[in-house]
Amino acid sequence: MTDEAGSRDTATFHDALERLAGTGFEFEGYLSNHGPMASDALIELGARDAVPGWVDRYRRRLDAAPDPSSPIPTRDGAWREALGDYGRVADWTTFFARALDEAPWTDVLAQWWPRLLPGLVAAATHGVIRTAHAVRAIDRSGAPPSPGADLRGELAQGLAYWAARYHELPGTPALRGTRTAGEALDRLPRLDPDAPAAGPGILGRVAGLESLSGFAGGVDEYGARTGAGEELGEVTAAAARVFVANPGPAIPLIHSLTAPAAVKLVLPHLPAEQHRPSLAAAWQASAALIGAFAVERSIPAPPSGDRQRSPEELAARAADHGDEHVIKMTEACLREYRANPDPYYLLASDTAIRAIAPR
Repeated sequence: MTDEAGSRDTATFHDALERLAGTGFEFEGYLSNHGPMASDALIELGARDAVPGWVDRYRRRLDAAPDPSSPIPTRDGAWREALGDYGRVADWTTFFARALDEAPWTDVLAQWWPRLLPGLVAAATHGVIRTAHAVRAIDRSGAPPSPGADLRGELAQGLAYWAARYHELPGTPALRGTRTAGEALDRLPRLDPDAPAAGPGILGRVAGLESLSGFAGGVDEYGARTGAGEELGEVTAAAARVFVANPGPAIPLIHSLTAPAAVKLVLPHLPAEQHRPSLAAAWQASAALIGAFAVERSIPAPPSGDRQRSPEELAARAADHGDEHVIKMTEACLREYRANPDPYYLLASDTAIRAIAPR
C-alpha cells in the first residue's frame, strides 16, 4: 500500500467514526453496533469509496450512546466489581478513554488484555473484535504512541464493550491435548439444536454450555504445537470448515472464525508471554460458539478449478452485499487466506454471502 493510499484509508476511517459519533454499543435490545468494525473491513476489502454511504444507511438503525453514571473504581482491583455489568458500559468508556489519554495505547492494551481475556466471548466476541479493528486502524495511521483522539476513543469503546459484557466460559484450556483444532472440534460435544436458550441473543444459547457434559474436557483435547499466530490460523481454518458445513445458523458461527482472526491481528502488539493465553481464550470462544450452534459434522469438499470464486470477486460481492456480518467475515477469510491459501476460507466467505440476506 502506498503512503497516499494509506492516508486515504485512514481519512476514510476517521470520517466513518465522525458519522458514527454518538451511537451506542447495541441496538434492538442486544445486537452489537458493527459500524466501526465493518467500516474498517470495507477499507481492507478495497471498498473505501463505499464506506460513507454504508455508514449513513447503517447509522439509521442505531441507538444513541448511553450516559456515564459513576466512575469505575481503581483501588485494589475494585474495578472487577464492574466487569460484566452492561449498565456501566459508558463508565468503562470514560475509564479507558482517560487511561489512553495518560499512557501509550500499547501500554494500556498490555495491561488490560490479560485481565479481559478470560471473558473473551463477551458480547458474542464483539468486544475483542471491535478492539482488534481499532488496533488495526491505529496501525494504518502509523501506530504512534498516542493516536488521534478519535482512534483512541474507538479503542476505548472496544475495550469498554468487552469489559461491560465480560462473560467467562466453563473450563480453562491448557492447550496440552493430543488433537488438532479440527479434530477436537469434530469430537466436541454440542448442544441439542432443540434445547431452549437460556436468554436472548447468541450468548443466551452459549450459556447452555455450562450444563453440557464434556464440553470443557472436549476443549482440552486440543494441543498447540507451534507459535500462537500459526495456531490461531489452524483454529480459523477449522472454523471455516465447520461454517461451510453449517450455513443455517450463519451469524453466530461467523464469530467462531472472526474472533480468533481478530486476536491474531493484535498479537504483534502484545508481550510474548500473553500470546499463548490469547490463543487459549480465542480457541475456547470459537469452540463455544461451535458447540452451541453447529450441528452437522460432515465437511463438504470445496469446489475445484473455475468453480471456486476468486478473492477479488468475493471482496466485491461482499461490499455490494452490504450486510455487516458478510463484510467482516469475508475480510477475515481473505486475510487468513493470504497467510494460508486454504480453499475453505474462500468457500466460507461465499457461503456467508449466500446464506445471509443482503442489505
